[in-house]
Amino acid sequence: MVKRIELHNKLKTILPNVYFQPPSNVRLTYPCIVYHKRPPEVKMANDTIYNRTQEYQLTIIDQNPDSDTADRILGMFTYCTIGSYSIVDNLNHTTLNLYY
Repeated sequence: MVKRIELHNKLKTILPNVYFQPPSNVRLTYPCIVYHKRPPEVKMANDTIYNRTQEYQLTIIDQNPDSDTADRILGMFTYCTIGSYSIVDNLNHTTLNLYY
């Protein structure tokens, strides 16, 4: 949990509105970053786990289609890739996969 709190604090340096697995009754303030835990990446050799890295799925939600938030996150974290782009209810969603 300590690493997740560290991640949360790093994300807050990029945008002030950061939500970890928010329930449906939470009203989001835009622009924001919403992130969820995903199954960890596990690397094995000789029937032994030698590396386990937690994966998070980040979604940047912003009214601005030219937002640089995804670029700033990509610059901050080594193991991060863009997953997809979409528009939902006139809000731009950029999904990133982050191993942290």
